[in-house]
Amino acid sequence: MASMKWPPKNEVKKKARVKRGVYVCNRCKKEMPASLPPKPGNKRRINNASVDHIVPVIDTTRGFVSWDDVIERMFCEEEGFQVLCYACHTKKTQEERRMRSEARNN
Repeated sequence: MASMKWPPKNEVKKKARVKRGVYVCNRCKKEMPASLPPKPGNKRRINNASVDHIVPVIDTTRGFVSWDDVIERMFCEEEGFQVLCYACHTKKTQEERRMRSEARNN
């Protein structure tokens, strides 16, 4: 995926790095390991240092508008990204999904 190699995204993660394998979450401000042990029954470790779009790629109130809008939001500059731990990223994602659902139902 092209967005994984987007230089500003990699710079944000690099700046959040405290030491090898340790990052600071932009939301809770705690230091965290880069990955967590796999959940029971899985083999893959959990990414614990997610680079998140501060402004969601898909608008939470309007939903999908256009591919131009998605691309513009996907490929933003450094100030449009933040590094979040697994717990904070999960909470933020749930909040955004709830907002999208409410917007669809109104």
